[in-house]
Amino acid sequence: MTFKPAIQTDFSFTPDEKQQFKEALSSITANPYTQYPAFLKGVRQLLAEGRIPQRFVDMCTAARGRDLIAHPFHFVTNCPIDEGVPPFDFEQPVKSKYELKKTFIAEGFLLTYADLMGQPAIGYKNVNAGDILQDIYPMKELYKSQSQKTLLPIGFHKDLANHFVRPDFVNILGMRSFEQNEILTTFVRNRDLMDFLGPDLERVLREPNFYTPYDDLSTHSDKDAKLGRAANHPVIQGEADFVYFENRTVAYSDEGARAVEKVNEGLHSLKSRILMRPGDFVSCSNNTGLHGKDVGTIKDPYQQKIRWSIKTVNVLDMEKHRQHFKEYVPGEYAIVNG
Repeated sequence: MTFKPAIQTDFSFTPDEKQQFKEALSSITANPYTQYPAFLKGVRQLLAEGRIPQRFVDMCTAARGRDLIAHPFHFVTNCPIDEGVPPFDFEQPVKSKYELKKTFIAEGFLLTYADLMGQPAIGYKNVNAGDILQDIYPMKELYKSQSQKTLLPIGFHKDLANHFVRPDFVNILGMRSFEQNEILTTFVRNRDLMDFLGPDLERVLREPNFYTPYDDLSTHSDKDAKLGRAANHPVIQGEADFVYFENRTVAYSDEGARAVEKVNEGLHSLKSRILMRPGDFVSCSNNTGLHGKDVGTIKDPYQQKIRWSIKTVNVLDMEKHRQHFKEYVPGEYAIVNG
């Protein structure tokens, strides 16, 4: 299979910077899953005291102003992460993480990046019971789903594509992977897909004749079906924003169905792919790029079952979504009621 070169590396920590950052994050004593406000306060204290590598701070300052249409993906390598964390239970990986993970270096990195980039992380009531820091980790009950708990490929999508609170960024930090397993994170810029489709297909895709169900993880946790049915929508909104989930978004006309087929053709002809290694980090602009996961040859099925990343979903303005929050502390955190 041929594919475009991997996305470029925007920043890489030196070994000394990585160690400095790791030692600073190790000094935070709060648990981000039970004491999130205190943990975030600890991250901000490190920033105020100048204990975060200055070159990283300067890079984030510059990256905040980048053109997100031209550069929707921000890739950083050799990031500080927790070492030696045992594999989690396949049936209850989130509960297992609470019991087994005793350090929170990765969580601290993700929240440091979010703070420097002006991207507050948010949680969802129906995802890990509102945890703001989430795992991309297989789970027996959901291993065939299109969610962060699957073993299968994940179609190209924007996270929470048709949810009433869509994040502006999805930030992912690799924790454990096996290089002989061909599990690749995929990326396409919206701008390139728009150019591929052309004006006639764009016109069809701007009509509100498409439907994308709520994501598998949210509906799995929504036992009372309070979310209801997601609204019909156009696939292309605004300048070049795709509300789309490959193999889940459906059209209500023959013309729309043909357009969806062309979208999928474009996505797979344009995609870049990377194998996320431990310490690799990518920030995806959820409104100007699409991402997914390809699964090819698997040499070690057990290693596939313990592959692990930690992610946050982030917004630029929490106030914009305030009506949908179950819990909200301005400037600190928010949990979406759904």
